Amino acid sequence: MKVYTGRFFRIFIHEKGWKVLIFAVIISFLLSAVLGSSMFQVKERTREGFFAIVSSCIWIGIFNSIQTICREREIIKREHRTGLHITSYVAAHLIYQAAICAVQSAAMVVIYYIFTPFPKEGLVFGIFAIDLFVTFFLILYAADVLGLAVSSLVKSTTAAMTVMPFILIIQLIFSGSIFPLTGFGKTVSDLTISKWGQRVLCIEANLNELPSELLDSELEMLSQMELIQEAKEILPAEAVEKIDTAVEEELQKFLHDYTYRKIYEYEAAEVLRRWGLLILYTLIYAAVCVISLEFVDRDKR
Repeated sequence: MKVYTGRFFRIFIHEKGWKVLIFAVIISFLLSAVLGSSMFQVKERTREGFFAIVSSCIWIGIFNSIQTICREREIIKREHRTGLHITSYVAAHLIYQAAICAVQSAAMVVIYYIFTPFPKEGLVFGIFAIDLFVTFFLILYAADVLGLAVSSLVKSTTAAMTVMPFILIIQLIFSGSIFPLTGFGKTVSDLTISKWGQRVLCIEANLNELPSELLDSELEMLSQMELIQEAKEILPAEAVEKIDTAVEEELQKFLHDYTYRKIYEYEAAEVLRRWGLLILYTLIYAAVCVISLEFVDRDKR
């Protein structure tokens, strides 16, 4: 494991592996420029922004590792026959990829904090930046290890890059953000990285308490209703003011309850549970990688 870990870092240095870090920086910069000040101001825009951020994290994570193992398959096969332990080989990859994901996560947090009005207070560690770093790391790392698992199963780097778009499409469609899912679709959604990653971010942002575009539009529509306008012309000014206040308060309460979602409850336990699911999926992908490579000697490729 030590030998292979050192080898991966040497390859990173000599083959300009820093390019994967640049990709993360560029994508984060572009997203932050698009999201701008709309994040954390309106419920719907914040949720859409997090969907874009999580999607980019998954793309970056998978891109980190999707070709890593399949291009070394012949080397693995030869060295496995001479005593290489597959668990040591995979563990070395996990250590190396964890370091890459940690640097990418830190860079993304810095960029988003520079260009986007992120909150200061976090649920778990008390500082939002730290919570955000952990969430980004877990999403990136889960996607990265998923890429390793796919790389251990496919025949070549060409096949790996062919499969990659399908994995991304599944993550996006079954995230539950584009449209509601039921039945089999919901079951698949529960197995995606995107669903749990976005929910963590929405919880951390206290999404339930952000103003809603739906609320604003309903208030405006109500204020323009002909019946209310006629009543205002008849009643005294004080009565009109009281009615406006009462109606607005009741409508705000109703629409808050209408847009409130239990899955976004602002509690540290909810964040920890979803972090746990991301860690679980990472371990499952790592196990798939080990099991697949244990049979590398039977490979006729």
